[in-house]
Amino acid sequence: MDESGSGRLCGRCGADAGNLDRCPRCGAALAEPPARADGGEWDPWDRPRPWTSLVFLGLILPALALGLVWWLASGLPWPSGEGGTQARQDEVPVLTDATGATSSPATDSESPATDTGAPAADTDPAARQATGLDDLLTNSHSTRASLSGAIARASKCERGGVNAIQNITVNRRDQLTMAQALDLTALPEGPALKESLVSALHASYSADAAFLAWARRHLAKGCTGPIAQDSDYQRGLDKSGEAQTAKARFVEAWRPIAETYGLTHWKADDI
Repeated sequence: MDESGSGRLCGRCGADAGNLDRCPRCGAALAEPPARADGGEWDPWDRPRPWTSLVFLGLILPALALGLVWWLASGLPWPSGEGGTQARQDEVPVLTDATGATSSPATDSESPATDTGAPAADTDPAARQATGLDDLLTNSHSTRASLSGAIARASKCERGGVNAIQNITVNRRDQLTMAQALDLTALPEGPALKESLVSALHASYSADAAFLAWARRHLAKGCTGPIAQDSDYQRGLDKSGEAQTAKARFVEAWRPIAETYGLTHWKADDI
């Protein structure tokens, strides 16, 4: 009687051997199945099936592989051993200020630029001293230009001429005081340059004071008498000559400094 289909399977090829002692397909010897505890017969589905492992390898493993690929692509952190998450190395903390703006480390291109465009007069002591001296000479030039007109008006007995000489004398005194306070030590031959300027302005101030004394007396006497023979007028002319000599010496020393710093090339008659 054909007992095929009874559920005895070959352990080598999986063929149904029924109650045969050997597999009808591969001829392998078949072991007797152990008796069931309840005394019944074995059901074919109670026996191990070799295709179940193939199902596991063909379906479960690919699914696990796809899940692993998805996990890596999503960038999710790996679970740490302490139950938390392990921070990714590229996750850098970003600071946020009170206004909600984020700040990041400064790059080389955002680093503050160094200011190198300061004027030379602010950084070079010699240039600063030369500029200050040039300003004083400009003031002296204005005083010198107005003196001749004031003397002419005073000789015509005009009170305005006398007042103008008085203002010029006060201005020249102030210029002398400023020249005495100048610091020219950073300039080439600075002390000698200062000495010649102080000498020139001192002589000019003495000349202006002498002309003022003459102008006041001239108006007080009703503008009578010769002017050239007046002692104060003559003293004014003498001091003006001394001042001119000192100014000529000064402008010679001033010329190279003016060329170096782009300042005015003053002449002796201009101071």
